[in-house]
Amino acid sequence: MKTVSFKAGDAILKEGDEGDTAYLIIDGSVEITIGEGSKAQAVGQLGTGDAFGEMCLLEPGRRSATVTALADTTCATTSYDEFMDSIHNDPERAVQFMRTLIRRLRTMNEMMESMGQRRRGIRGFFDDWQKSLQEAEAGLSDEEKLRRREAMMMGYWM
Repeated sequence: MKTVSFKAGDAILKEGDEGDTAYLIIDGSVEITIGEGSKAQAVGQLGTGDAFGEMCLLEPGRRSATVTALADTTCATTSYDEFMDSIHNDPERAVQFMRTLIRRLRTMNEMMESMGQRRRGIRGFFDDWQKSLQEAEAGLSDEEKLRRREAMMMGYWM
């Protein structure tokens, strides 16, 4: 891990940029935004002890949000390679990291649920997809349904 510092107003991460590093805020605060230009929308703020950029520790790739320092901010960083090495040496760290991801996923689900029917986005898409699967299974025998679900769980489509 290394330590990096940012001045208030600095863009730490930019949505869409490639990334393989996560940040732990040692001191300061940041704002998380999604979208660009006039469509940019603040979705949260993080402070001392919070982490961001953590998705890239499991799968490096494009950033899902822009993170901007609200105040002078100091962060500890860890790269994908450093994190993978540490999992082998300290499995408890991986568990703590997974808890962070689950908390964020739950928060996102709650936000989507509160959006209502007209703006339900991906959750609505998922609900509609599940409904269509149930309708497709309506004429199948119990044995066919079971085989189909087992195949889906194994990553195959029947």
